[in-house]
Amino acid sequence: MNDDTAWVLVVVTVCIAIYGLPSIIAFHRHHPNRWVILAVNALFGGTLVGWVVALVWALHAVHRPDQPGASQGGESGLNLFVNDTQRVALVAAPSGDGGGHARPALSPADAVRELERLGDLRTAGHVDDTEHRMLKATIFRKM
Repeated sequence: MNDDTAWVLVVVTVCIAIYGLPSIIAFHRHHPNRWVILAVNALFGGTLVGWVVALVWALHAVHRPDQPGASQGGESGLNLFVNDTQRVALVAAPSGDGGGHARPALSPADAVRELERLGDLRTAGHVDDTEHRMLKATIFRKM
């Protein structure tokens, strides 16, 4: 093998590495859409726009939740197959309607319904024990 052939092989190898860079980055980072990024890179990477889109997508921050086994979805909106995990916190509504009018007291039937709904939220894991106690106390204060 002469020097010209070696240089051609080096240049071709570098070009292939640059062409596949978005896919390499996505797989290295365990991006949740690495296979889609590979497809975009392979099919549209020849156009500069397709390559840049795949590269930006691969480099975009990936959301890593605290809970093991939870969704690895990104906050970017570009995650096609995994939903983002969201934690919803319930806060007590201010007393009154904002116009200086006090809210009427809860009837016993309404209070029972609210307590049942709160129990369902706790059972489903949407409300932790601290929030459950706080909201339960709020319901009892409204009676």
